[in-house]
Amino acid sequence: MIADALRMKRAANIGQSLRNPERGFTLVEVIVVLTVILMLTAIAVPMLSSYMEDARRARAEAEVKVVGAATMSFYKDLGVFPARNSAGTNNTCYVMLTGPTMPTVNPWNAGHNWITWGMGAARGDLLNNHLTVNRPQNAVAAAYATTGTMRWRGPYSNGSTPLDPWGRPYVVNVSSGYLANATLYKRLWVISAGANGLFDTSANATATTDVTGDDIGFLITQQQ
Repeated sequence: MIADALRMKRAANIGQSLRNPERGFTLVEVIVVLTVILMLTAIAVPMLSSYMEDARRARAEAEVKVVGAATMSFYKDLGVFPARNSAGTNNTCYVMLTGPTMPTVNPWNAGHNWITWGMGAARGDLLNNHLTVNRPQNAVAAAYATTGTMRWRGPYSNGSTPLDPWGRPYVVNVSSGYLANATLYKRLWVISAGANGLFDTSANATATTDVTGDDIGFLITQQQ
């Protein structure tokens, strides 16, 4: 009888196993798992965002130096900064913008003299038109000399000059390389408006004006 009882119990256990092969998660367990995932996400996302922003700033800091070095190579070859207009007159443009095309609308989050000058037909141009191709303000007739001691030996940039990590042009305030003023326009920079897209640095730079706010800049040269 004992043997029969054991067989019956074993058969009942097998039947129970067949009916419930695996026990599912309870509602409480699911809620606990989801809570843990949400907590980990809340911790990880800000950390990842911070790392990504640090990487963008590091890239911008490297790129302003590269653009600055290319601009200085241009200056060493020609004795002037890339500020020629479509009529072939040197020291006319105030601001150069990097990138492959001139913006048709303001890509920054507020206005600034650099933006007004850089996007204006009279005072602005793409840096590419001076460093990558020899076509100031996209005018072939205004090209820099390609013979003689002081001549264009470009291209000075390997392809198009870059946009900053936030998709906006870097600004080169070339006016500070030649404008004569007792106190203003003393520092020539390559500069990015940073993550917030706002230029905090004054366009009327004195000899002691520095890059401010979250702007990222590289000093090319300074007038005394």
